[in-house]
Amino acid sequence: VDEMDKMEKGDRSALHEAMEQQSISVAKAGITATMKSRCALLGAANPKYGRFDMFGDLSDQINMPPSLLSRFDLIFIMTDQPEQKRDLAIAEHILKAHITGELIAQHKKTPIPGVTDEYIAQQLKPVMPDIDPGLFRKYVAYAKRNCFPMVSDEAKEALVSYYLKLRGIAEPNKPVPVTARQLEALVRLAEASARIRLSSTIDTSDAERVIHIVDACLRQIAYDAKTGTFDIDKVVTGISKEKRDIVRVIKDAIRDIGGEGRRASIDQVIDAVSGKGFPREKVKEGIDMLLRHGEAMEPKSGIIQLI
Repeated sequence: VDEMDKMEKGDRSALHEAMEQQSISVAKAGITATMKSRCALLGAANPKYGRFDMFGDLSDQINMPPSLLSRFDLIFIMTDQPEQKRDLAIAEHILKAHITGELIAQHKKTPIPGVTDEYIAQQLKPVMPDIDPGLFRKYVAYAKRNCFPMVSDEAKEALVSYYLKLRGIAEPNKPVPVTARQLEALVRLAEASARIRLSSTIDTSDAERVIHIVDACLRQIAYDAKTGTFDIDKVVTGISKEKRDIVRVIKDAIRDIGGEGRRASIDQVIDAVSGKGFPREKVKEGIDMLLRHGEAMEPKSGIIQLI
């Protein structure tokens, strides 16, 4: 599914049902039916402002609700970083594909002297995939229909050990690193790793492979560089624990300052909350979040009131 960030609200709702319930409900022309949708989903979305901000929240930059994002087993951020060696390889591949395509089209219309089928095949070789797409589709179809791998004791121990290791990072009043949903994702990915080998058993190599992949994924989307820990709430709810804590303290400060009126000067709130060790910029972001989400309003300039 391409351009997922541009999906209509109704389409996103239908996709959420398909990913959560593994089925799609259809009601048309007086007929109501439920169809299974057990399949793999590869989705791509672009950031709202054209470029991805590595320091911003994922859900704020992609027009997708956290409830839908959290349904994906893996999420990777593909950034366009200048790198001479890679950029040169991409440029050469694009130009070779274009030149070869024009050569074939021209040769078909007006045969070019000295250009033979062998020469064209030689020119096509660098731009053609190593595995024929038709063969690859057949391989995947065969693996899905005929391979149903079972988890070996060694692989089970490795997966559970990794899950418990991440859960063990958590301390009281600290972010939750992972949830049971990530353990389910580990099992599904391990099954896929075994299937691609046409194996009936998920062994240790499969477990190690998926642990490496999931770890790389979590470091991109759920890693908090300040605390050095994972915070899966950044994906599941769209709000990190740090932001939730700041918002909670801001609300308490407004109640303490404003009393029953539940309103206070924004400057007073910023001073009170920053005095508890929170950076002033983070406090301002928390106030903006309250106003944006409708939990507070600004009845007049410089005054904030809880709703």
